[in-house]
Amino acid sequence: MDELDKKTQRRLISYADALNRAAPGNIISIIAYGDVTLSRPGRIQTLIVAKRIGSEFLLQYSRLKRRFPGFAPPLFFTLDILRSSGDVFPVEILNIKDSYVVVYGEDVLQEIKVRLEDLRTEVEQQVKRQFLKLLDEFLYSLERKADLEQLLTSSLIAFVPLFRNILRLIKKECPVEGTLFKEFCEELGLNDSVFFKIWDIKMGRKRFTKKELLNIFDSYTGEIEKLIARLESLNSARGYCIP
Repeated sequence: MDELDKKTQRRLISYADALNRAAPGNIISIIAYGDVTLSRPGRIQTLIVAKRIGSEFLLQYSRLKRRFPGFAPPLFFTLDILRSSGDVFPVEILNIKDSYVVVYGEDVLQEIKVRLEDLRTEVEQQVKRQFLKLLDEFLYSLERKADLEQLLTSSLIAFVPLFRNILRLIKKECPVEGTLFKEFCEELGLNDSVFFKIWDIKMGRKRFTKKELLNIFDSYTGEIEKLIARLESLNSARGYCIP
């Protein structure tokens, strides 16, 4: 955990100690992942792997969680279920593996492999699901400009991990922070300008009129439709595993 700041290290150690006292001998691994491992602000996300996850264990956790308000609800797994989840949750597992720190116990993620075929299937499902959600929520975001801004930015944030995993399917590597939209659009034959416009809204760098936001929405949905068509024709190597 040396790459984390001292305050975060102390919080995670205290968290792990409290969990082990609450469930002695039951914890196999505690892993922190996401923003905290990249020194970004946000709630601390954890993966907890236990020998058994029953009512007693969950009750003990519910009692101690009040002491750790900066922690998001954890992901709970038994080791057997985690080992068998690479084909069911490939996007989620790879997103965790992108940046994680073992706080306590074994590095259980090291042995989890993801097949490109499984990744492609889930990515396509999630892209279509996010697209349908975008269209549905648009109907409730027409009254206020702020709602349109929120819709566009939250949608793009939801797509970002999917974009990263689509690049895995094509290039088997992810770009460095800050170049994702450019590299992604170049690889998929998309126009990156609308993605940068929405990102500028999120970062507070640009403001647009409501009419301009509607035009951005049209361009954005058009590029996502192109992406879905590209995914339909994308064939991943059967059996190839991502470590």
